[in-house]
Parts: sequence; C-alpha cells; structure tokens
Amino acid sequence: MQLPISLPRRRAKAIGIALAAAFVAVLLRRSLLQVLGLLFGAGVLCFLALPLEKLYEKRFPRPAASLLCLLTLAVVLLGLLWLLLPAMLREMMELGRTLPEKLAGLTEWLAGVKAWLEGRLPGLRLPEIDLSALNGPLAGLAGGTVSLAANVADWAGRVSMMVVLAYFFLKDRETVLLRLELLLPRRVRATAVRMGNAACRELRLYLQGQLMIAGVVAALSFVALTVVGVRSAVVLGPLIGLLNMIPYFGPFIGGVPAVLIALADSWQRAAMTLAALAVVQQLDGTLISPRVMGSVTGFSPALVLVGIYAGARVGGVAGMLLAMPAMLVFRSLYRIFMQKYENI
Repeated sequence: MQLPISLPRRRAKAIGIALAAAFVAVLLRRSLLQVLGLLFGAGVLCFLALPLEKLYEKRFPRPAASLLCLLTLAVVLLGLLWLLLPAMLREMMELGRTLPEKLAGLTEWLAGVKAWLEGRLPGLRLPEIDLSALNGPLAGLAGGTVSLAANVADWAGRVSMMVVLAYFFLKDRETVLLRLELLLPRRVRATAVRMGNAACRELRLYLQGQLMIAGVVAALSFVALTVVGVRSAVVLGPLIGLLNMIPYFGPFIGGVPAVLIALADSWQRAAMTLAALAVVQQLDGTLISPRVMGSVTGFSPALVLVGIYAGARVGGVAGMLLAMPAMLVFRSLYRIFMQKYENI
C-alpha cells in the first residue's frame, strides 16, 4: 500500500534545497561573512558616492562618471590621510610613551581628593583608586594603532575590492536593482521597491547632515583642545566629531578621554578642557545641528534612548552609531507597509 505524500513534491524539493543551502552556509560561514562584508562595504560606498556620480553623469558617460566619482573620493581620502595620519600616529605613540606618567599623576590627584574628602567628612572611608592597572590595556590600544599600519596591505586589498565592486554597482545600478527585484515574489515586488526608495532617500538625508555636523564639530573640537593646550588634539578632535553622531551620549563618550588626558596634567587644564568642549556642544546644539538637520528624524527622545540602548547591547559603540540609521530605515519600511495595507 502506497503511503500518501504529506507535502507536494515541489515544496519538499524547495525545503531540501533550503536545508542544504543552510548547511553549506554554516560550514562556510567565515568565508560567507567576508564576502557579505565586501558586498556591504561596496554597497555603502556606492550609496554615499551616488550623488556625486550623478553630477558627473551630466557631463560624462556613465562608466566615465562612475570612475571619476570614485577617483575623486580616493583623492580626497588620501589627501586627508596624508595630512592627518602622520600626526595622528605621532600623537598616539607619544600618548603611549607618556601614559604611565599621566596615569600616575591622575592617581596622585585622586588620592589628594580622597584625603581632602575624608578630612572634611569624619568617618568617611573611600576606597583606594589605582589607575596603573589601566596602563596595559590603554598602552596596548595606543600601540594597536601603530600595529595597524603593519597590516595595511590586507586592508588595502579589501578596500580595493570594495572600490571595484562599487564601480560596477554604480555603472550597472539599474541592472543590479532589476535583478534584485526579480528575486522577490511578484505580489510584493512593487511594495518592496517603494520601501527601498523611501528608506534610501531618508537615510541619505540623515547621513549627509550627520557627516557635515561631525566634520564641523571635529574641527571646532580640535581648535578648542589646541587652544587649551591638550595633547593629542589631532586624535581627539576627529574622535569627538565621530562620536557626536550618537545622540545624547556621543558628546560625553567623546569628551571623557580629552578631560582625563588634561586631568593628568592639572585640574585647571581639565576644567578648561571641559569648558571648551561644553562651548563646542552649545554651538552644535543651538546653531549647527538645528540648521543642518532641522527635524529630519522626528523621533521622540524616549524612543531615541531606547534605540541607542538596544544598539549598545547589540554592537557596543558601533551599534550606538548605527542605531539611528536603523531606526530611520525601519520607520520608512513601516510607513510604506501601512500605506499599502490600510489604503492611506
């Protein structure tokens, strides 16, 4: 007696192919992650370079415009590296060399504060604070920047592959997008295209504004730290500008290293550093960000805090940086979904 088949043959075959693909993906997960990382990097580069490529496309054919766009970005990046990288490496090496002395001075200052508090408040006993234990990890972090230069060939190879992929993505973007559309079921294809266009449009506006703000804040922070006399201003300025992209917590995370380095010299310099960075943040909050960003996000502060917390739990500082773009993309997808199924 022949047993009835519970699943249609086509569905069983599809399930078998999916299980086999999942098994192969698990076995080759490292290689697949590297390939996906290259594709993701190339896609991000293509996304950021597309506005410039469209400007070049008004005067040149598509292949030449794509090549000129990437060459322009490469020249700008290499110029920035030529100006900043030697100074940054020099500052990091100097910071690693003077780090034990700075930590010893900071420990002595904290011991003085502890003795002063215990003298003013009888019965108070504060724990001893010894920052010398941080010398190893921080010195390793400072040295890691130098050792990164030794692996420049590997990084150059990966970046070169991303640039080549980005060139083909830019040159053949209609064909690539069409093939991606054909991978989707026909009943959801139009909605998916609308979702992708809306997410890209909103994400581009957000990233352009945030990169502009980060550059201005980095320049202002560098000038402020240089005027105050904080060492490693070349390193700390770009770091503060980059971390400023994290709402609410970014200025604090970026300002703590500068204040600690200044505190190792004297508490007066630390106070001046704190005041200088506070002035920069006031300029950003009252003049720069409102004029550049306006109300691009439109999220409530509570929702932003929840999103940043979730990003920190998933990916640390990188997750905090990516939390807002991810929230913007999700909001765009949700809006298109609701417009379709509620007939708005």
